[in-house]
Amino acid sequence: MQRLLMALLALAIAACSGLPFNAVAPKVSVADVTIKSLGLMEQRLDVGLRISNPNDFDLTIVALEFELEVNGHPFANGLSHKATLVPAVASALLRVDTYMQSKDLIRQFKRLSQGALAAGVPYRVKGRFKTDKSSGWMPFDHGGVYGGDEKPQGKAI
Repeated sequence: MQRLLMALLALAIAACSGLPFNAVAPKVSVADVTIKSLGLMEQRLDVGLRISNPNDFDLTIVALEFELEVNGHPFANGLSHKATLVPAVASALLRVDTYMQSKDLIRQFKRLSQGALAAGVPYRVKGRFKTDKSSGWMPFDHGGVYGGDEKPQGKAI
């Protein structure tokens, strides 16, 4: 009986730490990157993260930290404590002050081929966030391609 009570207590605590039952974690992707300042040892970027909420209730992101990889290598890190409302079944843009080291920027320039920018740059954004609906941190990990000159195929209507 005591083991059953301990198991139920552990389950109740775990349930309180995440999103509501049957909720889906928001998707985080890179929307844009802007240079804020260039220094000798460190660069500041403004990274726009698109947060998509597939749930039928609003979420407020209260904290977020992430690492951005480009071409499979570390690129920049960011942290935000700016509360951002993400409406139900919608998305919102969260602007994050981000920092990168010169060695990471130089590594990216060395690996850049002539046609790489035209094809788009592969990225991966991973980290964790807190919402107003949870007491703990929830992880995220998303990859994609930023930019590129490819035109969509098909007919416009």
